[in-house]
This record gives sequence, C-alpha cells and structure tokens, in this order.
Amino acid sequence: MCTKTSIAILLLTLCGNISVSCVEAFTPSTALHDAHIKPTAQSYTNGESSSAFTSFSWFPQQSSSQQIHDTFEVWGKMRLGLGTGPGSNSDGTVFWVGGGTLYEAYSGKELAIFEGFDIGKGVQLSDDHIRQLSRKIFWFRDPTTGEIMTEYERKPVKPIIYPSQMIDYHRGEDGSITYSVEASLRLLKNALPKLKVTSHMAGPHQMMINIPVFLDIPIATDRRYQAWEFYDYNVDPTFPSDRPPTAVWCRQGSVPPFNMDSKAVLRFSGYRVDRYNDLPERMRMEVDRAYPHFKKPPRDEKEVKEYLHKEKGGKDI
Repeated sequence: MCTKTSIAILLLTLCGNISVSCVEAFTPSTALHDAHIKPTAQSYTNGESSSAFTSFSWFPQQSSSQQIHDTFEVWGKMRLGLGTGPGSNSDGTVFWVGGGTLYEAYSGKELAIFEGFDIGKGVQLSDDHIRQLSRKIFWFRDPTTGEIMTEYERKPVKPIIYPSQMIDYHRGEDGSITYSVEASLRLLKNALPKLKVTSHMAGPHQMMINIPVFLDIPIATDRRYQAWEFYDYNVDPTFPSDRPPTAVWCRQGSVPPFNMDSKAVLRFSGYRVDRYNDLPERMRMEVDRAYPHFKKPPRDEKEVKEYLHKEKGGKDI
C-alpha cells in the first residue's frame, strides 16, 4: 500500500518530467532541413534590445502603462519595410525566407522539403492604403537527399513561382486590416472572401498578426481549386536589431503532382531579411542560375500588369 509520502514523491517526479518535456518541446530552433538559415536583419538599426519573456494570456488586456501601437503602421513596416526608423528599409526591398515540409494527409508522411522566399516592396498610397508589389518562389527538395526534386512518381515537379503580384491593404475602422489580391497569375481579384487581418499584443514586446485565406475557385467545368491557409506573424513593434520578425504559414490544399484532392498539408516557418546576400547560399545559387529577376521585387504597378497581361495571352488582369 502506498503511503502519503510515496504518493507525494511520485507526483513531484511526474510533474518534474512533464515540465522538462514541455520546455524541450517548445524550445526554438533555427535549423531548417539543412538549409543553414540563420536569422538576420542587417538594415535594422538603433533598435531596443528585447526584454525577458512575459506571461501570455489568450485574451490579453492592454495595461494602462503599455504602449499602444498602430497596427496598420506596424504591418506596413514589418511586412514591406515602409516608414522610418527601426524596421524600415530605405532600399525598398524586404525578403521573407524560410522552409518547412509537405505532408501527406492524414498519415503524416513527409513528401518533400519545402523552402523559398517572398520578395516585396510597399507603396504608401494614403495613410489608410498600402500596395504590395512582390514575387515569390519555393522549391521542393527530396526529404532524404536534400536535392531539388524534378519528378515524383514519374511526374514532373516544378518550383512554385509567382513572378508578379499586387496586393492591397486597407486600414479598418475597428483597428483590423482588410486585404485584396489586385493582380496575380491566379484569377483571385474579387474571388476571395472578405476576411480581416487581426492582431493583438502578448505582453509589451510581442504583436501577433493573423491572416486567414480561403480559396474556392472554379478551374474547369467540373473542377474547383480549393484550399485554406493561415499566416501568423510575430513582431516586436520596436523592431530590435537582434530579433527579426517571424512568420508561420500553414496550408491544406492540392499540391500537384504530390496531391490532387485538396488534402496535402504544408507548414512553413520563416523570418525577414533585408538583403539578397542574407538568403541561404543554396537558394542564392538557384536564383543566380535560373531566376535572376527574383533578386529584386517588381519595379512598379506597370511592370506587374504588363507581365501578367503577357502571361495571360493579352487578356486584361
């Protein structure tokens, strides 16, 4: 029969093991499938150093002493380098780079390593209106060898490429942000649900920004392109030089040729850098070899529209 003392010792032992497991499970790592990616943000200057971790509530309250940040301003600075001071980029170029995994649903089988970057610039059209001009490229690599995949089950594999995009962001009266895809290879203009970019503070030094995306677009008489995506950004609104903003992207949908029934799962973790040379070497090697225009974002709205007009066979976007 267990004594009260032995029961107490057992409970303490279990709690100790659980605490260690939780700490290990949520310890951050910068390793991204041998990509040797190291967070850096060379253009950030004069930022304040980050504080110690603060307790987080799923329903955070703004304390009376906590600084109130303009979410729309923080978003433009974080996502596209707009504005002045720490977090802005006078060069007008911002990269979001990282990697993750393509999974089979619902077995969890790893189908491919997924890595790449988005490069963009922002245009401040008014105090309440920002336009994003960007392009993005992502490669699939073999989960065993790490080599770029050219086929899967005898079907060709190509990088995911969006050579030109134009996205608008508007400040909402309730403090949220609305977005619309104004130009893209996919016919997304006026095709997405009217959803909001929302944010809240987790303590005084971490703003959490969430973007939901739902796609349900006809692509043939009897076929539809369906997917859901969530983008989650984390940023210290003071933009300290040693703590670049980060992003996590989750998606479920078709990923040809790996999956055609809208069930493949992608998970991507990344961060911001402000210089092409800060991208991982193996990504730069591919860009230098075959995709040199991905060193810079689209020059202006005219370039985006001219490119897409050409790609769509002379049709208006």
